[in-house]
Amino acid sequence: MHNLPYTLINRSYPELAETTLYAGKKWLTCTKAMILLLVAMLLGFNVSFAQKKEGLNNIIHTLLTEQKLAGAVWATVSEKGEIVTDAAGYKNTKSKVLLRPPDKVHVGSISKTILAAGFLRLASLKLINLDDPVKKYLPDLPMTNRWQKTDPVTIRHLLDHTAGLTDAKLWHVFSTTSTANTPLHSFYLRNPDLLTIKARPGSIYSYSNMGYTLLGMVIEQITQTRYEQYLDDQLLKPLGMLNSTFEFVTQAGNQADTNLAAGHLDDGQPVFAMPTYLRPAGQFTTTAADMGIFLRFMMSGGELNGSQFINTEYLRSVGQQRQTDAFKQGVPFGDAMGAYARDRYGVVGLAKNGNIVGFSSMIYMFPDQQKAFFIAHNMDSETADYDVFNRALAQQLELPTTPFRTEPVPTDNQLQHWGGYYIPIITKVEPFGLLDMLFSHSKVTIEKNGALLEPMQGKTKRLQYEGNYLFSMADRINISHSFYQNGEGEFCITEGTRTIRKTNGLVLLTIAASMLLGMLAIAYAFVTGIVGFIRFRTTYWRHPGFWTFLPILTTIVAIILIANQPFLRLGDKTIGSITLAVGTSLMPLLSLLSLILMIRLKPGFLYRVSFWATLFILQFSLLLMANNLIPLILWR
Repeated sequence: MHNLPYTLINRSYPELAETTLYAGKKWLTCTKAMILLLVAMLLGFNVSFAQKKEGLNNIIHTLLTEQKLAGAVWATVSEKGEIVTDAAGYKNTKSKVLLRPPDKVHVGSISKTILAAGFLRLASLKLINLDDPVKKYLPDLPMTNRWQKTDPVTIRHLLDHTAGLTDAKLWHVFSTTSTANTPLHSFYLRNPDLLTIKARPGSIYSYSNMGYTLLGMVIEQITQTRYEQYLDDQLLKPLGMLNSTFEFVTQAGNQADTNLAAGHLDDGQPVFAMPTYLRPAGQFTTTAADMGIFLRFMMSGGELNGSQFINTEYLRSVGQQRQTDAFKQGVPFGDAMGAYARDRYGVVGLAKNGNIVGFSSMIYMFPDQQKAFFIAHNMDSETADYDVFNRALAQQLELPTTPFRTEPVPTDNQLQHWGGYYIPIITKVEPFGLLDMLFSHSKVTIEKNGALLEPMQGKTKRLQYEGNYLFSMADRINISHSFYQNGEGEFCITEGTRTIRKTNGLVLLTIAASMLLGMLAIAYAFVTGIVGFIRFRTTYWRHPGFWTFLPILTTIVAIILIANQPFLRLGDKTIGSITLAVGTSLMPLLSLLSLILMIRLKPGFLYRVSFWATLFILQFSLLLMANNLIPLILWR
């Protein structure tokens, strides 16, 4: 009866009609109250949300001041897919223009994550197989791989940084000779040896900007168009990233983008972008809002406008490394498809950091919670702690945390074999492997319930033993390190994205002593050379010490010239770099000539000192020659 129309009720049952009218009024009153309550709740939510946003902005402002950074833009993605952007600090410290959320930034190596998504799109379209050998698409590539028959370098290896390539050369980044349209293959034409594979493909992680440049070449080969244009049109536009581009964008010149923030150096001076030879590895301009769109899509099922844009399984494979020795040895984290699994703040996320001249950035995705964040700083500082910003943004997302600490397990006697000194398996920047040995080595000490990992540079890590040659750290929620022996029988330690091998401590000590004696001898020869030049002037060339002094003086002059040129020309052929190549080339030859001439002199105290100093310079020169540091040619 209560479902009858009001007119019918009113005519047939007047008492009921009056009751119904009363009930209707009461229902309207309750409804109005509920609406008001809902509005109040929404307003309260908005106030709370605004307060939360303002609180984060205050935190970022404080951190920028503490870390002495110029500015930052950021975006957060909620579990509902809501994207919130904000900014703090200066767009340009010189002009004091404030940074705004819509302003554009460079993100450096985060471009790799987006380029990798382009490959997942190509694979979804069946235009490429991720496990195809690279040489299928680039048959003329002068790549030297002694494992070619069993383990050719594949597209997946390049995407995962497991191809066994080194990272880059100085001139790849610090050079003014590259343009926005320089052919990508130019990065190896000067020296094809750059493409020598240093470790069995797929076995270990070795970060390589050169590898991603090869991926850019693969895109151009498949699509027969510039990789920038293809990715802009076929990836960014469909995703709705309309304020982003792979094309070169700078802050200076006729084609400058006024919306692009200035980059800044350590001293706070603005610096503007320049093209590099490895642009697929780090050239990308975007906004916080566009990065929010990208992160939201990467955590989705891959659908776009009702159709499958990227295969769901491909998206799920991002950051999930399953092929390296590290994974096989029990470390669950690694780099895959443009991002790496990172165990921090009590939660595991998928991350990628980026650095380019003047900028530093970070993305973090938490697919299980459907949350993410992006932050970009328009200042690349060597001293700032950028991780404090990541922690603040992670806390803002209110992620569920998981503790992971077990009772320590007593170390096995077999672990004592891993005590000693370790060096990187692959040198990041050739030909500086000798410097890696001296300044990037680590000391490992086996303790009762774990191990102490002490890098020459960086913080000491205390590892707790979990059994089966696996270790964890106090601030992690899972296994962090594994000790193992590789196929060559070398003792190795890996944390997924870094693998080091044991070396002879006596060799390190010998090399250090050789370099120290050589440097002291060079200082002595330079001082005595100046004194000799002042004393003998035009006849000093007849003195045996002159021939040792000449290349030292030439090298010092070269260093002064290089120090006074723009640092972005470090890899160019300049007067300074040519003088350096000449000076270092002459050092072993003229040191040997000095020794021969000294043998003919009558012995005396100064003679003996000069003789030994020249001998130490000669051995130092030979050490540098053996490690491809003489001649020192910065443009090759």
